[in-house]
Order: sequence, then structure tokens, then C-alpha cells
Amino acid sequence: MKEVTANVEANVATTTPLLRPLAPRSSLVDEVAERIREAVLGGVLPPGMKLSDSGLAREIGVGRGSVREAFSLLLADGLLERMEAGRGFRVARLAVEDFDDTYELRLAIECRAARILAVRHDASDIAVLSGVVQDFLEAAHAGDDASAVTLDLRFHETLCRLSRSARLHDVFTRDVVKMLTLLHCDNDIYKPLADWAEELPRVLGAIRQGDADGASAAVENHIERSRRLALACVQAQP
Repeated sequence: MKEVTANVEANVATTTPLLRPLAPRSSLVDEVAERIREAVLGGVLPPGMKLSDSGLAREIGVGRGSVREAFSLLLADGLLERMEAGRGFRVARLAVEDFDDTYELRLAIECRAARILAVRHDASDIAVLSGVVQDFLEAAHAGDDASAVTLDLRFHETLCRLSRSARLHDVFTRDVVKMLTLLHCDNDIYKPLADWAEELPRVLGAIRQGDADGASAAVENHIERSRRLALACVQAQP
């Protein structure tokens, strides 16, 4: 047995690697990419805006090479896109096809998450979700649009996180959040806030009752309404 093990180890040691080792990524490039990412998701750099590597390098206080490398990272993340004929980069614009795909994805993962929570019927999970709903209702009744929008997104993120499916939650945070932030239509979608105040409690109520079908249906209705309003916003953008 020892001889077999030794032979296996020797073969492994002498075998040519199938993949090249990863080169360590520059921490400076990561920081530059994060600065640009924050500006894109915060609306400081709006969809379709052409980005100048030299201009951003001056603003951030780094070399153009670091900004170009950061552009490549953000291109892979889908936040930037190449301009026609390869003439630089611009902030990604949300195509209707991307929009539809993402909302279909939302329906799949969030309806599933609601079902999981309703079937599990865990008191601690329900308490956490209830707290988010209560905060949302307080913001909505106070007319605090910005907080209500943030709390609605937190509700959906919490729903996915409490499913305890790491992949389901990862899909939401990676793809859904990016799409919603690129929309930049929150102020239009959520008005009037009073019209939205019944929907999250309806989802919570079904989960609290252990009604998996009802929870899934309530989430679907909520997301489909958001889809209709958001689509109108996307189609109105230049």
C-alpha cells in the first residue's frame, strides 16, 4: 500500500499542471474598480456615459494603467461595455432583453425562496422578515421614498438569504441587485408609496401562515407589478 501511495504522489508531482497558477491581482486595481463600481451603482456615472481612463486616473489619483485594468474587471462584471469599434468603454446600458431575463430570474429565485420559508415556518426567520416589513411600512407612511426603496430591496435580499441557499442568495446579490441599480428608476416605480404598502405584508402573512402557494403567488404579483412599471421606465430612457 505504501508503494502504491508513493507512486501516486510521484506521478502527481511530475505531472504537468493542467492550469496556470493565477497571478495575484493588484490590490490597487481592486480599489480603483470598487471606486468606479460605487459611482456606477450610485448613479454618479449614468448608463451610456463614456469613461475616460485619463480623467478617472486624475480624479482617483492613480495611473491610467490601473484604471484600464479596473475597466477590464468591471467589463467582466457587466457594469461596463465596450464602445463601437473598440473606442474605449462606457457604463453599461440596460437592454430590454437583459431586463426581461433578470425579472424572469427574480420570479424563479424569489418565489422559490418564499416557498422555502413558508414550508420551514421558522419563527426566527419570520421575526427577521417581519422587522424589515415594519421598517418599510414606517418609511412608506412617513413618505420617506429613499428609505422605502432601500428597505424594499432589503426585504427581497432577506427573503433570499433566509432561504439558506447560498447559490440562490448569490444569484440575487450578483445579478438582480446590479440590474435594479442600473435602472435608476426607483423614484418613478415606487410612487405612490401607499400603493406598495400592502404587498410586502401580504407576502409575510402567507409565510407566517405556512402557505407556500400563497407566499409564492404574493411574491409573483409583487414582482410582476414592479416589472410593468420598470419596463415603462426603461423604454422611456434615451
